[in-house]
Amino acid sequence: MKKLGNYVMGRWIEGDGDGTPLYNAVNGDTVALATAKGLDIAAILQYGRTTGGAKLRKMTFQQRGMMLKKLALYLTKRKEQFYPVSYQTGATRADSWIDIEGGFGNLFANASLRKNFPNQPFHVDGDPVDLSRGGQFMASFASPLC
Repeated sequence: MKKLGNYVMGRWIEGDGDGTPLYNAVNGDTVALATAKGLDIAAILQYGRTTGGAKLRKMTFQQRGMMLKKLALYLTKRKEQFYPVSYQTGATRADSWIDIEGGFGNLFANASLRKNFPNQPFHVDGDPVDLSRGGQFMASFASPLC
């Protein structure tokens, strides 16, 4: 029986134990086993905060948007692989189309939002705020990406 892996900390890791069976909703057959047992959740969170988060915070709005667009294009080219898996959940092709291609469409839509922002990793939100008499001490609010 196929045991699903977990992609964490930049690599595939298999959880401990037998795993929980995932069933085909049409005929009841076990499709795969899944488990996160034995994964070091604290280490995974730390990796996300320090390694992944640090890289994302350095990226500009344009770079993040293009990353989403590349992901959407990659998945769209492989969309037919998702339909048989979705069918095993009991979904028809029309039901699956909404989930699969609609999900890819959301990625494209989010990627296109980059056009509304500057090519930098932050966005100054609103006008400067005068914090002193005569404008010698001012502030603005930056909206970071992460």
